Amino acid sequence: MAERSKMMPKVTRIFISLIGLLFGCTGAYAQESPASTDDLHLSEDVRTLLIAEMRGIAGASQAVAISLVSGDWVSIQRVSETIRDSYVMEQNLTDVQRQELKTKLPDRFKQLDIEFHGRAERLGSAAAAGNAEIVAFHYYRMLETCVACHTAYAKSRFPGFSSETADIHTH
Repeated sequence: MAERSKMMPKVTRIFISLIGLLFGCTGAYAQESPASTDDLHLSEDVRTLLIAEMRGIAGASQAVAISLVSGDWVSIQRVSETIRDSYVMEQNLTDVQRQELKTKLPDRFKQLDIEFHGRAERLGSAAAAGNAEIVAFHYYRMLETCVACHTAYAKSRFPGFSSETADIHTH
């Protein structure tokens, strides 16, 4: 029993931190905010598609949190596949919009996007193994990638990151 009480606080602390981060970020997608100098300066139609993709990812991330506390590994696997494959931007773009993204998105943004979708894949693999601590770790790292991107490219949308530096420590 003592060993279990040592394990639970660690998983619980990780989970509580993740939920706070997730719900803090999710609400910002419900509101539109004006562009600022830290935004990506995309056309309105491309920006709308990006926001739609982020809303979908936010909802899927919330589903992972709920499934994690209930040990529903199958749901986490399904949701992680959805997140991993959620390139709405790729699926709904015209040639002009695709070219806009190719030329306007910074390389660091593109790298963070690749890392994010890779993290979602590792999350699904951890869920397949049924290891709560590893699932929580990969979930945290996936959300950490969100924070890094929002800090660098969406400060007007997430003003809580305005005091952060754009170069968040990553592993």
